[in-house]
Amino acid sequence: MKQEKKKTIVLSVALFCLGIVLFLTSGRNPTELTATEIERNEPGKGSKSMELSATIEDIHINGIDVRVAEREYTIEECESLFDECKDKIIKAVLSTNADLSKVTDDLDFVKEIKGYPFYFEYETDSPDKIGSEGTITYDKPFQAIVRITGTYGDYSNFYTIRISVIPSQAVRERVYKRRLLQRIGEQGQADNAVLLPGEIDGEAVKYTTEGVKREPAFLLLGTVAAVAVFLGTARDEKVKKKEYKKAVLREYPTVLRKISLYLSSGMNLRNIWQAVYEEGVKKKGKDHPFYKEMGVSVNELSSGISEGLVYTRFGERINEPELIRFTALLSQNLKKGSSRLKELLNEEVSKAFMDKKQRAIKEGEEAGTKMLLPMMLLLIDVMIIIIIPAFRGI
Repeated sequence: MKQEKKKTIVLSVALFCLGIVLFLTSGRNPTELTATEIERNEPGKGSKSMELSATIEDIHINGIDVRVAEREYTIEECESLFDECKDKIIKAVLSTNADLSKVTDDLDFVKEIKGYPFYFEYETDSPDKIGSEGTITYDKPFQAIVRITGTYGDYSNFYTIRISVIPSQAVRERVYKRRLLQRIGEQGQADNAVLLPGEIDGEAVKYTTEGVKREPAFLLLGTVAAVAVFLGTARDEKVKKKEYKKAVLREYPTVLRKISLYLSSGMNLRNIWQAVYEEGVKKKGKDHPFYKEMGVSVNELSSGISEGLVYTRFGERINEPELIRFTALLSQNLKKGSSRLKELLNEEVSKAFMDKKQRAIKEGEEAGTKMLLPMMLLLIDVMIIIIIPAFRGI
């Protein structure tokens, strides 16, 4: 018994001593800088932060937060990367097509190429035949010139490619369908009937009605039941978008408060945006809806797009009044300046947290009625299955 007590005392003393050692060694010892510069990260590696202290005569200053943006590419590096990128951008633009000399399906006017810093824009000499996203809108073979302009900061350069388009059957069907619907839609609603076009581009058009395939009643009922179960358990695209926006709005007050605090410390908006994005990615991950949208804006800023346009696009992508109002404040501050920006943002912070509270209450009320529609559909389906055989037996 005494031996066990002795072991316990020894173990306790050892753990106490270990705790003291860990406490004394856990802090960071200050390291005196011998250089007067901080090396930037290479392009694409992101910015880095350092917390410094400084001594001026007998005054010691702590908590100097220094954020160093990543190094930008030089003109020579941009030229080299732009030449290197040419084959990759052409391959991306071709999409499913094999060769520039025989384009049969839609092109893909991509805006970025992974691993390269450029933002790409497109011009064609045939805008009536090729859409702004690369969609073929003409049904006959034709040739076109496409100018691909890449920008990075103040750097800009372009490629010029010549393509020969021979539209595939699917493309021609789509073009003819669009033209038919356009011709039909041009007719006035005051007319008693709609005249179907007899020809398109000199080609005769024949029409047939597509018959409705009638299935047995019980197969239809089974389909209704399957749809009801699907509605009760699966999320369609509309629901996903709604949940996506909810996640953005839930995070919005927190982000807004951080931006307001950083602004009070004297940082500029561009650095604040980068800092909040990096902090959010560390805590919530880059796939969190809000920081995913912020990441798009960070990439646009790196590509040389103006700050005002970047913030405006951010609000338009989310398309919620709170975010549009917020980005409008930022854009207005950049264009005209506003001494009241901090005050306005503080008001937005209070309003955002109040709105968040109201949404939480509303979501709680909606949760109880979420499954009512699928349950009603299933009930109706079961009643029909029971009633139909009963009437047939009469």
